Amino acid sequence: MSIRPRGNMRRGTIETLTIASDDVNGTLRRIWTVIEQRGWNVRSLLVKEVEGGVETRVQVSPTGNHRSIETLRHQIERLINVRFVRLERRSREQPSQWKEIPYGTVI
Repeated sequence: MSIRPRGNMRRGTIETLTIASDDVNGTLRRIWTVIEQRGWNVRSLLVKEVEGGVETRVQVSPTGNHRSIETLRHQIERLINVRFVRLERRSREQPSQWKEIPYGTVI
């Protein structure tokens, strides 16, 4: 089964962000909401417990043209309980290589 791009999404454009945050209820939901509000789709999400919080690796792809990953990174960084957001080098890995967390689980 192939993944077909929706709208003006460029094929193969997947960006990976690593987000360190406190382990607080609702933080993951706020991160997901900011991503969607800024015109990006969450392709996959991986959460791992680390000392004093959680580390989230999220793969996103744009829903249209002229979407800046740096703008998205700054918006997520401004959220309460988020310690830092690191943009990984461009990744063309398929989301199937990640452990998926469905939207219904986040909300």
